[in-house]
Amino acid sequence: MSDTLALEYLYDSVVARFAADAAAEDPPGTPPGQSFGWREPPKRDAAPRITWVPGDDASGDLGAYDAARNPGANPRALATLHELVTVYVEASDPTSPENERAQYRATRLLYDAWLRAVYLAARGMFEIRVQRWMNERSTRRHGAAIRVVLSIEAMVPDAPFETAPVDTEALVTTHLEPNDDEGETDTVSAT
Repeated sequence: MSDTLALEYLYDSVVARFAADAAAEDPPGTPPGQSFGWREPPKRDAAPRITWVPGDDASGDLGAYDAARNPGANPRALATLHELVTVYVEASDPTSPENERAQYRATRLLYDAWLRAVYLAARGMFEIRVQRWMNERSTRRHGAAIRVVLSIEAMVPDAPFETAPVDTEALVTTHLEPNDDEGETDTVSAT
């Protein structure tokens, strides 16, 4: 059984893509902060950030099951979970804090970079269900934010949930025979 789930893989791949893109800049840039989990992140600050919340945070939905994809895999797939994740993409332009067009541009550019990273990591395996601007007209804005609900296809494997006992050990021994031209092979044993 794989020890990395589809959503974990997607998150790790997107974080790695942003890090690689930032390192390739001249001079090297700083990737936006990214967090994963249900804890509410601190309120908006000047730094761009992307927050990943498992499930649809408005309804609590995990996602829906569908027929298994990729039959013949080992372990075989029992079903496909279209696992939901809510992503908040937040950015601001600190040079023009009162200019809403500048805040829009900063957020859209970060959103486009995030979508590129998701596409490169999971092309054909994700669907954007909802994407909305977060409009809080009654308060003074600091930057802008986009809320996205995305589903990623996650395999449900036909494999028992196993953990190795704490005292598990492996003993590997090798024995090399001198080349005696008799066509014999060297032996390796593992227990």
